[in-house]
Amino acid sequence: MSKNVKTVLLVDDDNMTNFLHQRVLSKSAICADVKVAKNGQEGIQKLIELNQVLASKDDTVVVFLDLNMPILDGWGFLQEYAKNKNNLKFNTKIFVLSSSINPDDKEKAEENAHVDQYIYKPLTTSSLQSLQFN
Repeated sequence: MSKNVKTVLLVDDDNMTNFLHQRVLSKSAICADVKVAKNGQEGIQKLIELNQVLASKDDTVVVFLDLNMPILDGWGFLQEYAKNKNNLKFNTKIFVLSSSINPDDKEKAEENAHVDQYIYKPLTTSSLQSLQFN
């Protein structure tokens, strides 16, 4: 992962999944700051809050986004992200991280201009190594 990755944001409503993914990220020494949002609405709010801390397009926030969540799902997150993207002072990389094996979900995610890649859960050290963060 690139040195300029400042924060990883896990957007997932499952506590156990978040715990496991935080451990994988910690062991991989990806970055010092890992934030968790329980739904897409919290995820968007956390991105907006990061504007207070990160102020450079050289800084990157990596988002691992689940699709199926309450309140605002992954698709809703992507719609809200599109509305707020130009207001963010930093660069983002969004990876859909889902357990869905529905080919329609994968195709829809890969067609979305804001999604960098679709990854199947769980996040692993080897899956992290295969991702492009620049």
